[in-house]
Amino acid sequence: MECEFKEFIKYDSNKLIGFYIENDLEFDENKGYFGNNVNSLAIIVNGEIVGAVSFSIYKNNSFIEALAVDKKYRNKGYGTLLIKRAIDELDGDIYTISKADKFYLENGFNYSSEDLIGNECKICEEYNVKCFPKVMVYKK
Repeated sequence: MECEFKEFIKYDSNKLIGFYIENDLEFDENKGYFGNNVNSLAIIVNGEIVGAVSFSIYKNNSFIEALAVDKKYRNKGYGTLLIKRAIDELDGDIYTISKADKFYLENGFNYSSEDLIGNECKICEEYNVKCFPKVMVYKK
């Protein structure tokens, strides 16, 4: 099945947390992650969210906060559509923290030496043991 993309739909960021968790992103459901400065877009096919991206501008830096594609729809181009749209929406260099290095590298990101990984992540017992997040940057 090829990508059945029709349009991006603006979506309430906090309502996407369940979708992100179901698709292997790490979120604590009880914690409010997204403030007012986060925008989200979703791709919906046959009434179902197949992919979503959340992005923000914080202290004059652009960030991709989260990006996920439903497991049934992966490797069909949805992730690339989402990342390209987020890049178009944001200004300047764009940062993300990722464990999906290959995907981001294939979409124009490179590794960054910026120390943007939060303390919450760094104190986790899996950090740099089973979990190896990397700061990545897309230079505009």
